[in-house]
Amino acid sequence: METSTLVVCPDASERANYSDWLRHAGYRVFEAASSADAIAQHRKVSFPLTVADVGSPAVDGLALIQAVRTINPTAELLMLSSADSLAAAVAAMKAGAADLLMKPVEREALIACIRKIRICDVMQENRRLRDELHRRYDFSHIIAHSPQMLRVLSVAGRVAQRNMTVLITGESGTGKELLARAIHVNSRCARGPLVPVNCAAIPESLIESELFGYRRGAFTGAHADKPGLIATADGGTLFLDEVAEIPLATQAKLLRFLEEGTYFAVGSPWPSTAEVRVIAATNAPLLERTELGTFRRDLYYRLAVLPLHIPPLRERPQDIVPLAHHFLRQIGSEVGKEVPGLSHEVVRYLTSRSWRGNVRELRNAIERAVIVSEGNLLTSADFRVLEPYAVFGTNRNASIFRLPDEGVDLTALNRSLIAEALDRTGYNVSAAARLLGLNRPTLRYRMKKYRLTKQAAESNGNGKAHATRDRTTPDKTLHHAEGQRH
Repeated sequence: METSTLVVCPDASERANYSDWLRHAGYRVFEAASSADAIAQHRKVSFPLTVADVGSPAVDGLALIQAVRTINPTAELLMLSSADSLAAAVAAMKAGAADLLMKPVEREALIACIRKIRICDVMQENRRLRDELHRRYDFSHIIAHSPQMLRVLSVAGRVAQRNMTVLITGESGTGKELLARAIHVNSRCARGPLVPVNCAAIPESLIESELFGYRRGAFTGAHADKPGLIATADGGTLFLDEVAEIPLATQAKLLRFLEEGTYFAVGSPWPSTAEVRVIAATNAPLLERTELGTFRRDLYYRLAVLPLHIPPLRERPQDIVPLAHHFLRQIGSEVGKEVPGLSHEVVRYLTSRSWRGNVRELRNAIERAVIVSEGNLLTSADFRVLEPYAVFGTNRNASIFRLPDEGVDLTALNRSLIAEALDRTGYNVSAAARLLGLNRPTLRYRMKKYRLTKQAAESNGNGKAHATRDRTTPDKTLHHAEGQRH
């Protein structure tokens, strides 16, 4: 059921009509025949919305709204008025009624007006909750306008004050690490370190020694004692990202640490202690993995003392445009120039997309669109130029890059395009910028970001410009992208 609504009308037939219309629209409806009856019902039940027909002396709109607002300051009133009672309705509007409909009232107009009032109420409530969250907690780096995310932040703010483990779940790119940092910043151990660990990036044979540390001589190559990440996080927070990837043997030792606060460094006969708050995150279905036997059930319940689920971006479209504006401001500060704004057309485009990569994909898309944009407003064409990634030539639509099954590294693709433009122009920044459709400051920013220098290109021996690649970037991605472009 939607919002409970009180219909106030002295005419029984009209009151029944209004009530039936609202019930068919999904509202829970109560009825009153006079202002006095309505005020008495408000004292028993707090109705968010009251629909009042002020066309007779039995319903005094001004007295009704004053009394209702005294009982419930956030309650809204919709006035129905005939021409004869317009003055009374206007007085009620001035006193704070939400809207006014002239009689005879059509069903569609009544429903539409009520929905508009409720939408405004929800937006105001979200704004109030967002302001309250930011006033009480430091969530300045999290952009959230949707009710779903505001609820997550509300719970996160409360649990941050308590030293309990937290399990954050959600698809890749939803902002799990950002939420973990917010919990740490608002916790009692905020002065201590936040130590993030990507469990999927550490080989199984090394993860135990990385977490718990080791003693000299524990294994070949252990020439000196080394503290683990748990010791590094002492007095602060350990963030275990991709926690589902921890091997079973290490899971047992992590469980012991969570339960007792003690652990054994590899090769040490003596236990060590550390005061560490643990926040874990995963995009994997941990409960399913407990059924498969690849994740300990007891560890799951120890981590999920308070589970927080971040919904995917497609389920909270209210956050898309605020996030886009936030990313535009970030990019503007990075490149030191004004960046394009968002056209009305691109707002519709952004909110209609599924964003399988969530917030991370949105950020990358905004950055690419800024690179290729030639106007002062972004349009959907600026996003589609590289989606899928168009091959630039005399005809921009003549050839389309086909996304390989293994996917592509978008950062690597951007670096490759800029590196080729610099190579073609002999590192003439102005000419390369024209090839890419960029201005000089933006290109120089990209060159610095991707560490593209003429000296580095010449040191390769063949004179070609190559971007400095991350070690984790697969060469086949770049080769595939470059092969398609030629």
